[in-house]
This record gives sequence, structure tokens and C-alpha cells, in this order.
Amino acid sequence: MASRMTKLGARGSCLLALVALPLACSIDDAPGGNAGGSTSGGSGNISGSTSAAAGADSAGSSTTGGTSSAGASNGGTTSTGGSTSAGSANGGSANAGSANGGSANGGVGTSGTSGNGGASSPTASAGCEMPAGQALNDWVPQPKLNVSGTDREWWVWLPTNYDPKKPYPLVFNFHGCSSSGNIVPMQNVTGDKAILVRATGISDNVCWDAGAGGNDVKFFDQMLADVLAKRCVDTSRVFATGYSSGSWLVNTLECERGDKLRATGTVSGGTFGNKANCKGKYARMFIHDANDNDNKITDGNDDERDRLVTANHCTNDRVMEAPAPCARYQGCDPGYPVIWCETTGKGHARQDSLAPGAFWGLFSSL
Repeated sequence: MASRMTKLGARGSCLLALVALPLACSIDDAPGGNAGGSTSGGSGNISGSTSAAAGADSAGSSTTGGTSSAGASNGGTTSTGGSTSAGSANGGSANAGSANGGSANGGVGTSGTSGNGGASSPTASAGCEMPAGQALNDWVPQPKLNVSGTDREWWVWLPTNYDPKKPYPLVFNFHGCSSSGNIVPMQNVTGDKAILVRATGISDNVCWDAGAGGNDVKFFDQMLADVLAKRCVDTSRVFATGYSSGSWLVNTLECERGDKLRATGTVSGGTFGNKANCKGKYARMFIHDANDNDNKITDGNDDERDRLVTANHCTNDRVMEAPAPCARYQGCDPGYPVIWCETTGKGHARQDSLAPGAFWGLFSSL
């Protein structure tokens, strides 16, 4: 696999050119400060990104002592003690109608609406009937999980009016480098409809280890098991979002743990590794800017898109749909759309004005 070298603007250059090791070092161009470049440890794969919060499209939320505050992303709080509880995720599947609309000769057409069929019945986790045990409508630190000898930080957000007898969709949110709070802010759009999880990557400069056999795949496993054992989750509707370095991890998880995920959505990022034996089946939304020079589309997101177009039996025809500039591939298996949203002029920004609503629109339709 070809090596890559990515420039990091005012912070200098990322001069990692390793044979067979994909590289994504990135930094936001938004005003308000830049964070340094990064690489990830783990199983010999490198996936890094940095970001600085500024403006509507790249502002992060920080978490201190379990409370949320707007502004630039800062490191999360530390919680101690605790242990991992066992749990299991069940597959489950949902059916949705395919989008209708005119498209011609592989080009991009325009669609008025896209239909969604009946969703599957919720599949309740073992944690249903257990009390909330934490504040609602806030990021609350959880007992640390020990992953390969290292204690890891993570948080759970329970929705307003959380009902322990009602199975909720579960959304994991993986941050860009620099801070655990540098996530696509799904809490701004999910309201009382979903349980959310975020955590802290510990690879260089607070990034994620996106290696298929790396510690962060194991971390995901432990977080998922803990939430399913303690919260009321619809195990057929587990989702994941990622920004930059978090997108690299999501691209790995949807292959390595695709049997646990119903759908995923990413902003920027890339992919690598052997994708010949991916597990499960899932719906997918990509948001990537044509002017993103930190994680270029050709760093692998286009390959991941093309793989899923084939896996979900879509055609190469795309039909534009709301929100712009998203386009849905046609003919995909019912309930398993692939949606490509290629923006311009945003660079490596997190695109908060687009991503949260677009992702939740997909997730809530399944």
C-alpha cells in the first residue's frame, strides 16, 4: 500500500513515510488555533488528525466534571474505578424503501423525496428495566474501562425523560484529534430519542488507533458491552459517527464490527487495511469536502464508498436529496443506503451545520 505524507500547515509537516502504513495527519484551518499533527499506535497502522474549534462548522464542546460547555474542545474529565459488564449485541435488521427519483446515465439526478419503509421492532438489551443511575441530558463520566492494561475515559449521555423500559438507539461519537469533546455534536439533534457515547483516544495527540487489531476496537467492544448491560438499548439500532481521526476508526469498526452497527456517518477521514472479509451489513453516509487537504478524499474514503456501493448492491447512479449536497446511490438493498455528501470550501472543518442533522436523518429513518 502506498505511503502518504500530509502537510500540517503552520505546525510544520508530518514526515511519516512508512512502507505499507497509510497516513492521515490533519489540522483544521479554522481561526482560533491549530493543534499539532498525530499518529496512532496500536497494530502498526497510522491514522491521525488534529482539529481546532472555531466557527459554526468546527466549534467543539468541552466537558469538564461531567458538564457540557460550548467553545473550543478541551480534554475530558477523569473518572476512577469501575469494571466492565458483559453484554451482547444482537444483529436485527430494518427495512426501508429505496429512494425514487430520476437519474440518467450514471449522472446525478434530482429527487423530491426518498421513501423509507417500515423499521424493524426494537430489540431490547439486558440493561432494560435498570435505573438510569446518572444525570440526564448531560455527558456523564463512566467508571474507567481497562483496555490492554490502560484505564480509558468515556462518557454516556442519557436523553431527556429517559425511560428504562424503552429501548433507545445508541450512537457512538468518535472525536478528531486534540480533544475528546471534538465530536460531531449529535446531542444537539437527538433530543429525547437516543443514548450517546463518547470517549478519549490516547494515541499521539489524543487520536484514535484505527488498526483492525488495535486497542480502540477492543475499547469499542468494552463500551458497547457495558452500555448494553446497564442501559435500555435497541440492539438493532447501534450507530457510530466520526470526525477526522474518529472517521478512520469508524471506517475500521464498520468492517471489523459491522455485525454490531446498523449505520455509520463520518466527516473527513479515510480507510485502509484488508476490506475483503468485512462483517455484517450497514447503511452509510459520508461527508467530505473537496478542498480538505488534510484528509483528502483519495486517502481512502472514495475506496470505502465504492466498496459499500458494491456490497449494498447499489448502482452508480446518484440522486440529489436533502440536505444538500447529499446524493443517494440508487438501487441499494432496501434499508441499506449509501449517501455521499461532497461539500466545497469547508476544508477540514467538522461541518456542524450539516453533519449532525444529516446523520440523525439517516439513523432515525432505519
